[in-house]
Formats: sequence, structure tokens, C-alpha cells
Amino acid sequence: MVIRFLSVKVFILFFIAGVNGQSYFTAMGLRMGSDFGITLQQKIVGHLTAEGIVSSSPVTQQTTATLLVEMHNPLISKRFNFYLGGGLHNRWLKDAEGDKLIRRGVTAIAGAEMSLGRINLSWDYKPVFHLNAESQPFESETAISLRYVFVKKIKGQKKNNFLKQSSKKKRKKERLKNKRRKEKEKRNAQGQENIFDKLFKKKS
Repeated sequence: MVIRFLSVKVFILFFIAGVNGQSYFTAMGLRMGSDFGITLQQKIVGHLTAEGIVSSSPVTQQTTATLLVEMHNPLISKRFNFYLGGGLHNRWLKDAEGDKLIRRGVTAIAGAEMSLGRINLSWDYKPVFHLNAESQPFESETAISLRYVFVKKIKGQKKNNFLKQSSKKKRKKERLKNKRRKEKEKRNAQGQENIFDKLFKKKS
């Protein structure tokens, strides 16, 4: 119940803060630190980004799945920014006796990233708080992530651009059609005036 409440609060907070901002993108790659794993980033709206991380450690024999919501803000340009966020995690591990354990809790994250073309490089600090741990409830780790940007612009934006271009073309055609109609009406009016002039001259 506590985890669900916190997740809703985190999502609402970052959704409100990130309504206006950059376009979306999808990036996926490797995360290398005390644990090794895979990271997937997806921009949702504005500066708001969702990140999923699955990592494991051969030393501690633990696997962690984390879902984060992050707020990205540019430092120098859109290619170089810092981010803050939070979310939830599940960690599977074994105790000293070999029994399997599951630790659930809240995760925070702070980092900086740089994008060059389709390459995204980031460094982050990620503290975690286990809600159901009897010992060592707090841990932290740092890592470097190297991602490949698969989608630089959302399809919805491309669709909107296409609709805008179609609308412009339609308006242009309408203007041209109206112009031709007015020119035709003008020529007809001039033709009728010429006919009346000829008839008037004959009668004279």
C-alpha cells in the first residue's frame, strides 16, 4: 500500500512538472557500475522520461528490477542535461543460508547525460531504500550507461507535421481555386460589357 501510494505521488509530481518540454525518444543500452545490466529510456511527455533497469551482480548474486520516472533539464543545450527522479524496485537475492529473499522499496536517482547523434552517455547516483529489509535497508550505487537512441522523434509529431503540411496544401489549393474563379468571373463580366458595347454601337 505504501509503495503504491508513493508511486502515484511520484508520477503526479513529475507529470505536472514536465508538461512542457522536449520531444520524446527511445534509447536502450548497457548500465555498468557495481551491478551490470540493461537500461531502457522512453520519453513520455515534455521533459518527463520513464526508465526501466534490470541489473545483476555476479559477486552478491542479486538481481534488481527498477522502474523510474525522471525529469530531464538542459544544462548547456538539449544534448547535455541533468536529471532527477524516483521510482520503485524489486531485488531478488539469497541470504547467508542460501534462502531466496525479495526486497522491495523506493529508489531515487540523480545524474547527467550527453547525447551525440544516436549515442547517449550518462552517469548517475542511485540510492535505494528497502521497505521490507530487517538489516541494511539503505544502499546506493553509481553507474555509467551507454545507450543507443532508436527513436529521435515520436510518430505523433511526424503525424502532426504531416497533417499541418496537408492542411497548408489544401488551403493553397483553395486560394488558387478562388483566384481562378474570380479571374473567370472577371473575364465573363468583361465579355458581357463588350457585347453590350457592340450592340449599343450598332444601334447608334
